[in-house]
Amino acid sequence: MNKIISTSLASLVLSLGVSAASASDFTDDVNDMKASITALENQLESMDVDFSSQDIEPGLNRTQNLRALEAKYESLQTVFSHNYVAN
Repeated sequence: MNKIISTSLASLVLSLGVSAASASDFTDDVNDMKASITALENQLESMDVDFSSQDIEPGLNRTQNLRALEAKYESLQTVFSHNYVAN
């Protein structure tokens, strides 16, 4: 019986560790995307390019929030690509 309990506890601890790592990875992804968006917005402003930055609506779940950030980045990247002229 003790072996079953210790095995169950070990499984629980392991699954909690995996969940915490997944949450950390998600947070890192969101923070990286936000930093990329900010950098791209700053670059467009320094180039005097007019762009409309879409706001992320509140109340989205984690996956929806990340997808919205990715869409915002893609939109800004498209604006940048159309306005960047290599010398």
